Amino acid sequence: MTRSPTIGLADLTSDESLKAQAGESGYERGRASLAAGAVTALTADGTTVTGQVSDGDGDAYRVRLWVDKKGLRHACRCTQSEPGVLCEHGVALGLAWRHRPAPADDPDGLAALRAWLAGIPRERLTEILCEAAVNDPALRSRLDCQAAADSVGGADDTDTKDLKGLIRKALAISGFVDYRRLRGLIRRVEPLLTLISALADEGRAQLARDLAQYTFARGLAAYMRVDDSGGSFGELLREMAALFLRTCRAAPPESAAFGKQFFALMQADDWGLLDFADYAPLLGAPGLKAFTACAEKEWAKVPSYGPEHRYDRYRQTGTSYYGITMIMEALARAAGDIDRLIAIKSRDLSSPYHFLGIAEALAEAGRHDEALAWAERGQHAFTDRPDARLTAFLTAEYGRRGRHEEALALAWESWISAPTLESYQHLLACAERAANTALWRAKARAWLRADLLKPASGGRARATDGRSLLVQILLSENENAGALAEARTGGCRQDLWFQIAARCERDQPLEAADIYRQHLDAIVQRGKKSSYDYAASLTVKIGKLMHAGQRADEFAQWLTDLRARHKGRRNFLQRLAAALAAAPEAL
Repeated sequence: MTRSPTIGLADLTSDESLKAQAGESGYERGRASLAAGAVTALTADGTTVTGQVSDGDGDAYRVRLWVDKKGLRHACRCTQSEPGVLCEHGVALGLAWRHRPAPADDPDGLAALRAWLAGIPRERLTEILCEAAVNDPALRSRLDCQAAADSVGGADDTDTKDLKGLIRKALAISGFVDYRRLRGLIRRVEPLLTLISALADEGRAQLARDLAQYTFARGLAAYMRVDDSGGSFGELLREMAALFLRTCRAAPPESAAFGKQFFALMQADDWGLLDFADYAPLLGAPGLKAFTACAEKEWAKVPSYGPEHRYDRYRQTGTSYYGITMIMEALARAAGDIDRLIAIKSRDLSSPYHFLGIAEALAEAGRHDEALAWAERGQHAFTDRPDARLTAFLTAEYGRRGRHEEALALAWESWISAPTLESYQHLLACAERAANTALWRAKARAWLRADLLKPASGGRARATDGRSLLVQILLSENENAGALAEARTGGCRQDLWFQIAARCERDQPLEAADIYRQHLDAIVQRGKKSSYDYAASLTVKIGKLMHAGQRADEFAQWLTDLRARHKGRRNFLQRLAAALAAAPEAL
């Protein structure tokens, strides 16, 4: 029942794939580790590779590579290991697996082991598997599910209790599951989904539906106690939700009881994994009545909030405000009752964004006058803290009606109260509708330049933040020379300096190289391996730019000085050497 990946390890451990996942310098360090004999104890089963990888400091890491629907995944306890970034130890293991000496008829290197296992007594094999299962929860879950699948049979559902016990066990959590332990939890749960899917395929759709519902409910509860910063458990929950819908369609549940059960699931689903529209046809009239009764009972507990409550509506309800609101709105939409939808949305007017939601719903229904009235009401209720999205709706509606002066006045107020690139671009969009872009562009820039000259609190100059915004605006309109001049005059953020340098690379390579050199030491001094990798790749770029500008000798001297300044940072110097070795044209 193991799910086969669509892409194999061989594809995902190619040189090109490993470079894409680890970066050029990470790939080169991994290749160097392999050449130095750092990889030992390599084992593979076709979809998973494990091994031990040593580094130059005498530490050894247990590394695992595996394939799932997202591609190549890895686990390593080194400090480089981050979600979505393959560390050098993972590269070394992948290369070791790809270049392992294995005969053509033994692609996973397990032929000898298979032959030995086939020859030992059954009792001995049972002992080996049970001993391994004690120490490997994922293997235990897989074996339990396989045993359950082989034993399930008959026309009744007497197996449900035992199978639900497996689900509880697989999703049992003690304390909090951090990111590094999360993969183990997922590996315990995946065999369950395979089992439930197989039951549905084998004609046990009702049993599969009950198990899918139970698994999804347990999964929602578990989600609150895991670190899913990489999104892998969320992906598993989406798979659970899809399996639940599939089994419900294959075996439509008893209507009235399911209405109550589905309401409980939707209320617990704060991530929108269940779509009411998908299940409405399965509820039937009795189920919809039961679902609606549960929803109305919970909705009655939710108090009304007005602008005076200002963002604090979550204080006291004793129920999931977000969940029940989404449910009530889904019921109103399913009934096509726009007035009911507006009544539900108007229960909470504690932020300008909620006024926007009402205005958008009315505009979608073609009731533009009411939409405008609600938007203006929200704007007036939060004059001290307007929402840019509500402002954008209002100005667009004014523009649609040809009320350009009102739109521009509102956009200008938004610009001067919160000057950002977005509010500047919004102002120009309003000006374009009024066919007056040049005037308002000049006015906005003049105001910003005047604002740069004003002292901040304490009498100190505050040019840098405003100057950064001016540089950002100029870059957004491809005025690269102006952006460079402003940055030289008053400085700007590092990311904007780098944007300027990128614009200069083709026509002004020495200008770009100079900008990068000015900031490189600060990147190295961050002291993180990722910063070292970035600084090493940036050094390569500087070398290429200075070569293009006929300054190769100057680069060589600068490189010598760079190494001397950071001679105590051995990890950086190693990464720098690997990056330069991979790009000899930079030297």
